[in-house]
Amino acid sequence: MANNFKIPTKKIDSSDCIVHIGQQIQDGNIVEQGQPYAIHKNEWVELLPLITMKESFALMKIANMDDTASNVDNSLNEVCQALAKRVVDWNWTGLDGKELPKPYQNVEVFKDLVNEELIWLITATTGETPSEQKKDLSPLPNTLSEEGQSNQLKQ
Repeated sequence: MANNFKIPTKKIDSSDCIVHIGQQIQDGNIVEQGQPYAIHKNEWVELLPLITMKESFALMKIANMDDTASNVDNSLNEVCQALAKRVVDWNWTGLDGKELPKPYQNVEVFKDLVNEELIWLITATTGETPSEQKKDLSPLPNTLSEEGQSNQLKQ
């Protein structure tokens, strides 16, 4: 996708986006995990790698909201609006295997996603997907001087 963004976008592999069929939740706890499916295997999303204060507050509201319908609906709208500004492209397909509409500035496409897809996108926009975390775990370059390395080995 050609864009005119002032910062570079980031393309993220969606293969670790998992949905569970048959999952059972009781009293807010998962009592049956269900069968996991990687529904976006070999697919990707492209996003703007930053988060605004408004998005942060919307995410906090979802995490801490009560279950009243108006609160849920308002928070869902806010999160979907934020995602529509940040997820600039993807090659995602739906459960039927057909291409999903492009996400950029398309709030409604996010409302039609499975819960776990929406949660995965939220974590992707904050850089916390399992594949992104693995990238962050790479060893740091050795910054000790030769003398510092020698002293460390003697200890």
